[in-house]
Amino acid sequence: MRNWVITLAIAVAAGAVAFAAFFTLNDDPALRRAAQAGDAMAWLRVEFRLSDAQAAAVKKLHDDFSVECGEHCAAILDARERKAPAAEIARLERVCVDAMTQHFKNVAALMPAEQGHRYLGIVQPRVADHDHAGAPNVRVKP
Repeated sequence: MRNWVITLAIAVAAGAVAFAAFFTLNDDPALRRAAQAGDAMAWLRVEFRLSDAQAAAVKKLHDDFSVECGEHCAAILDARERKAPAAEIARLERVCVDAMTQHFKNVAALMPAEQGHRYLGIVQPRVADHDHAGAPNVRVKP
């Protein structure tokens, strides 16, 4: 019985040390700061290792698309408020989803191929259940 308790204590201690080492070695302060600040552009730059030129190009795409995105969301919310036919709302939502999907593909095209695929894997699932009340984000939903 005594050996079992010692073995268990050693296993728990080894697990804690392994977790602490993994966390310490994989912690990126710049990424953590960007996430805490809610700065999507800083997060993109750090997470996908964008160069200055890539980050500037992505920011321009983002800034240009944010106007269009706002217009799509406003049209959808307006249609919902005035209780437009479901077909009209569905059409507006489809236009929005198509525009977001194309925007994400445009952003991914500015990244190295592997990073672009990873980016699309993160952002595209957010479009499927988007509520069209503003731009989607990459935060984990509770």
